[in-house]
Amino acid sequence: MNKIDFNISLIETVNMNLFIKSIKEVNKLVDSLVFLYEYTIDLEKITYAEQRFTKFSLFEKFYKSNDYRFDLLKFEDNKTDLFIGFQQTRGRLRIFGRIMQKELFFNLISIFEKYILFAYCHNDIDITLSRVDTYRSWIRKMGTIPPYINLLPNRESTGEMDKYLIDLNSVPTHSHLMLSGDKLWFGACAIMYFSDLYYKYIPIEKWANFSNCEENIVLESHLRKIILYNDLSDFENPINRNKQWDFRKQLGIDEVICRLF
Repeated sequence: MNKIDFNISLIETVNMNLFIKSIKEVNKLVDSLVFLYEYTIDLEKITYAEQRFTKFSLFEKFYKSNDYRFDLLKFEDNKTDLFIGFQQTRGRLRIFGRIMQKELFFNLISIFEKYILFAYCHNDIDITLSRVDTYRSWIRKMGTIPPYINLLPNRESTGEMDKYLIDLNSVPTHSHLMLSGDKLWFGACAIMYFSDLYYKYIPIEKWANFSNCEENIVLESHLRKIILYNDLSDFENPINRNKQWDFRKQLGIDEVICRLF
């Protein structure tokens, strides 16, 4: 099965005590072999350190007995590159990772639902390539360049494999993240969640009227859940690609991106 990448960004009112409490709930869902904790010892000198623990209770004891700033806690599997990360960066808290089952993503959503700013999950290969404009990386991952991709001449080319650059604007999964202000994400993934703060940028009517998807509902928490398609490994299916483009076009995602970025 293809691996799944996900990201869950939380609203700024979530404090660290609530975050740690929620992480403890996540620990009940997974069998992690290693807990990697990264933290800042000295904010002025920007001195970092890390510790590894074999049990969550050992991390929790260390965290509570030290006044270091929480940067990152990772639930890691030593035998794979799968993980769940809990991070504090630029004044925001988020959960991200690489997993095998989307059901685990849905479980994470359930734990953090009341505090989500936005969230998404997508095929690992597709979402990785949506950020990579090197021709050779696409060939290595995909074996070929899909026909819908626009190629740009590479002025710094040193050979045939570097002759072109990928036009990321032609990739339906390309996205942008606001680094300040409301710190929202704009893109198109297989499964997405949006807080009502998005209505500030895209009218609620556009969200409500979008129908080229498997699901478009508003949860009790007011979080909007949109599933474009369920089989995340089938991202190259033209039907699923069309759903991504339709989502971008009908909601005016790229117009918002042009206005904000």
